[in-house]
Amino acid sequence: MAYNLHFENHGFILEHTGITTIDEINEINALVHGHEKFDAHDYQIVNLLGADFSIINQGTARMPAATDWGASKTRANVKIALVAQESNAIAFCKGYISESQEMGSPWRFRLFDQLNDAYEWVGI
Repeated sequence: MAYNLHFENHGFILEHTGITTIDEINEINALVHGHEKFDAHDYQIVNLLGADFSIINQGTARMPAATDWGASKTRANVKIALVAQESNAIAFCKGYISESQEMGSPWRFRLFDQLNDAYEWVGI
């Protein structure tokens, strides 16, 4: 698995690199939700600039969206900044945002093509 996850300034920073699978996305999502500082976080920045989403079926965005929707019941005020430039990653992010919003997630979502813009949006 090719990802890095760390907690800083009341938020999670996640970076995927290389070929990314839906299993990897679901695994890291579970790590975030089970993290001891989950209840203290205000944002998540998901850096997909180095990720290759070519083997991910776009319909699989529903699972992480549903998992996050459940987590939003205990932590409602969270910003999710997704950073992607690769077309498959962008399509997945758009599907994830759409699924999340259709489920009624209170989280705020935004897709960026530059990491600095994501940092600015979450306020760090």
